[in-house]
Amino acid sequence: MTMTPLNRGSPVPYYHQLKTILREQIQELQDAHQPVLLPTERELQEQYQVSRSVVRQAIQELVAEGLVVREQGRGTFALPHKVQHSPQPDKVRTLGLSYYLKVHGMRSGTELLSRTLGQPDGQAAVALELAPDAQVLRFERLRLAADVPIGLQTVTLPAHVIESADGELSNEDLLYGESSLDYLRDRLGVAIGTSTRTIGATALEPRHAEVLAANVGEPALRVRRVVRSATGDPVEYFDAVYRGDMFEYSLEFDHS
Repeated sequence: MTMTPLNRGSPVPYYHQLKTILREQIQELQDAHQPVLLPTERELQEQYQVSRSVVRQAIQELVAEGLVVREQGRGTFALPHKVQHSPQPDKVRTLGLSYYLKVHGMRSGTELLSRTLGQPDGQAAVALELAPDAQVLRFERLRLAADVPIGLQTVTLPAHVIESADGELSNEDLLYGESSLDYLRDRLGVAIGTSTRTIGATALEPRHAEVLAANVGEPALRVRRVVRSATGDPVEYFDAVYRGDMFEYSLEFDHS
């Protein structure tokens, strides 16, 4: 990062000048694909010869703008590049999350954290139109961008969908493809008809914060999806939580 000194003769408050300098330095990191550790508060105090309160106010405003994030015990990180995803049906095959990461030079990763057979929770049962005692496969996928955890996906499949697979469903099958729908088509043989997504703001719960290496209560995006087969039957309930400081959704509308 280049260093720009403060203008001691300017009427602009020091914290605002420092925030502007740090923002410009973060913009220089636009080609970085993972969080970059910033100097400590003490280092910034010494570097720019300002008080601790000046540094803290500058950093806090950058946090509010979504440009940096504080991680307890680790430090303050610049977030120069948010992962952006377009969930529109006509683009899901070309602009899926894995594809987006690939074209932007970021390593895309998915880890299977768990898989269990049992009864669905209430939300999954309603979404999949199942009786409470129905059998489902529930599994968790951790999504990573450049080895940094960005989202936890919880997927529930009705038993009859699993039974439709040609042979035993392996862990690798559940991680297959660039789009999160590829495994349904190519590994389970499901003819997909429609999908409905609901996107809302939430705060990280303890489980999410632990898995995503973040702090409890930090802002996040929650995405729920119900996929239906070509015959209209619900075949997948998808419930994902993404770190709000590292992930955003993008929608395009044609008003011509």
